Amino acid sequence: MAEFKLKIPDMSCEHCEKRIREAVSKAGGRVKSLDLKSKEVVVDIEAEADKLLYIIGEAGHNAGLI
Repeated sequence: MAEFKLKIPDMSCEHCEKRIREAVSKAGGRVKSLDLKSKEVVVDIEAEADKLLYIIGEAGHNAGLI
């Protein structure tokens, strides 16, 4: 698995957190940490970075790699 650290500027609430966790899990990955205050997420997933960003986008959020 690869580890990615993401910045998700529009992530602001527990609903956002739930959607991101569900999307990553559905794609076979795992959220290692998620901080709503800093808007940062660390994910382990068997996917390329572009695929992960697409997965987060499909969950309704724009993300960038840190």
